[in-house]
Amino acid sequence: MSIVLNKSSEKIISYIGRNINSPEQRLIQGVTALASQPVIDYYNKDADDNTRAVSVARTIGKIIAGTLVGVLIRYASIAVTKRFSRFTITEGEKFITSIKRKTKQDRLLPNFNPEYYKEMTKEEFIRKYNNDIKTLGTILATVAMVFTNFLVDAPLTKIITNVLTGRVKKHIEKNKKTEVKNAAA
Repeated sequence: MSIVLNKSSEKIISYIGRNINSPEQRLIQGVTALASQPVIDYYNKDADDNTRAVSVARTIGKIIAGTLVGVLIRYASIAVTKRFSRFTITEGEKFITSIKRKTKQDRLLPNFNPEYYKEMTKEEFIRKYNNDIKTLGTILATVAMVFTNFLVDAPLTKIITNVLTGRVKKHIEKNKKTEVKNAAA
């Protein structure tokens, strides 16, 4: 069975595939989580008010801290990867004739075998290069986040939770009084 897409759907999917990368995906995931998960905790009537308040605040804290740190680490890792993989290209009449590291510091750029690029245009190489840099940056970010989860996310989550718990508790109590007034009327 094949899937048939109309032109506008194909354009949208192509745009997303080219432009929505790891940092943007993490941001979309965080915004979606922030819009849904605290609401679920807030309306959990099986928990007492204090537990609900702490749960909502902690969920918001985890989402904000995880999203903020995740997006920043991903963007930073991609930028570092790009910084250490600069290149110079020599072009022939139609195709690339050589790709070399720009400086000795550009260690993340591989030494390309001429067979790799012998029938490749500069535009094709740059498209592949950008995808590879984003992939390598995301891998670097994943390794970095093993440490930042404990060193940054957890303390930031605790701070945000402590700031929000009292506010959420007041909001729950305020809504409870409103419900009691509405029930009495």
